[in-house]
Amino acid sequence: MPLVAAPSAVLYCYEQVYKGLMKKLFAIFLTTIFFFALAGAQTEQKPQPPSDASAKPPVKEHKITPQETKELFQSVDDILRFASERTLLPVKHPVKKAMVNRAAVEKYIDDKFQDDIERKRFERSELVLKKFGMLPRTFDLHTFLVKLLGEQVAGYYDEDTKTINLLDWVELEMQRPVMAHELTHALQDQSFDLGKLTKKNEAIEKRGPEDPNALIKIDEESGCRSAVMEGQAMIVFLDYVLAPAGHTVEDSPKFVDLMLSQMDKSEDSPLLASAPLLIKEELVFPYSRGMKFIATLLASGGKKLAYTGVLERMPATSREILEPQEYLAGHRVPPLLLPDVGFLKKDFDAFDAGAMGELDVSILLKQYANAKVAGRLSPEWRGGSYYAAGRKGAKPADPGSTGHIGLLYVSKWSSDKAAEEFAKVYASSLPQRYSKLERAPATSPTRDKYTSSDGLIILEQHGDLLVITESFDEPTADKLIAAAVKQTQQTTQGAN
Repeated sequence: MPLVAAPSAVLYCYEQVYKGLMKKLFAIFLTTIFFFALAGAQTEQKPQPPSDASAKPPVKEHKITPQETKELFQSVDDILRFASERTLLPVKHPVKKAMVNRAAVEKYIDDKFQDDIERKRFERSELVLKKFGMLPRTFDLHTFLVKLLGEQVAGYYDEDTKTINLLDWVELEMQRPVMAHELTHALQDQSFDLGKLTKKNEAIEKRGPEDPNALIKIDEESGCRSAVMEGQAMIVFLDYVLAPAGHTVEDSPKFVDLMLSQMDKSEDSPLLASAPLLIKEELVFPYSRGMKFIATLLASGGKKLAYTGVLERMPATSREILEPQEYLAGHRVPPLLLPDVGFLKKDFDAFDAGAMGELDVSILLKQYANAKVAGRLSPEWRGGSYYAAGRKGAKPADPGSTGHIGLLYVSKWSSDKAAEEFAKVYASSLPQRYSKLERAPATSPTRDKYTSSDGLIILEQHGDLLVITESFDEPTADKLIAAAVKQTQQTTQGAN
């Protein structure tokens, strides 16, 4: 799902938040972001002295000097060769370099957010995320992301200008490890053309939810692509950190788990720590789970599989990233396509559509149950998609209002039992998402029905398939549920 889909460079950390529930938002922007938290795992953490009114004021931020810039630029080619040796990706031409200040970075981020295609998807996905309860109704996602990205970025490779951008306020000792990370993106671009990889998806995004199944088919691809790209760059970063000691991730795989434990903590960034769970999970996913995914491929098939091999055969679902053995075994859960919903056009306009992958349901389960339930139940996911429609003529005064958005959410599970358990967790989320919630008499044993401030909510289970509608009247919901069940049955029969 376009979880938090942002413009094309991060939030893919939205570069993409992703889209896991909104898989796209974060995946788009974070491709360029690198978290300082990683540096904390390299050395023993020093205890912080107690606060004291008489304590010295904080040290003034150091700006990289022209001489330091010159020396850093002179090391670019050596680090590029290092990254090439680690990844087997050839150096086809030198990489341009630039030292930029905060104003330039802020402009870069702002320009990314102004992209019409990505901004429109971003705005649609934000409201649907609020409908799912994954973002607070009053949360200003755009402002938060711009502020967070400005805090977290440590360097970035611009695929449009083919330039590695170093930041003049980043500590000198961190500059070269950051370069190892970002120059890996340059090598990926030289061999696989990062811009070309996204062009097909951008064309589909431009058409929008008028073709919902096209969106569903590509929805998790952007998140997977970011996880692969960032995962490879993280492994090269770790190899660079380990190199002075004569080690690599291949001979010191436990270092990856140490990094994961660091990245799963957000204490180093009060802003990130204050973020909704969805944002924290989606931002870190490409780096943390992407790194673990690449490390698993490295252990299973060496550099060829972990670098060139996976770039030639990309994973297509977050399930493959979260469970690398599924990717290695060639197991791929097909997209759960939606039925023709053309009959809605009389009263509704297409608003948004996308996949609900294993990452999405894992976040949802953590939020509305707990991490233990999420760890046990999310691997039972076997497909998911949603369609959102806006009621014609509706112009709510409150921009966070979602009552005018009708939602169809279809999910498939490994068993009837798993589908039933997920339905119970989802139902438990409703009191947190809607006011005036009351249970209504059901017309069948497989159906649960509720009324709320946003209208009627129906959960109906058909074996391992769960169909949910929100804010549609019952006759319309009946048509949607029947069509979704028929579509899935026909798809299953065709596969057999």
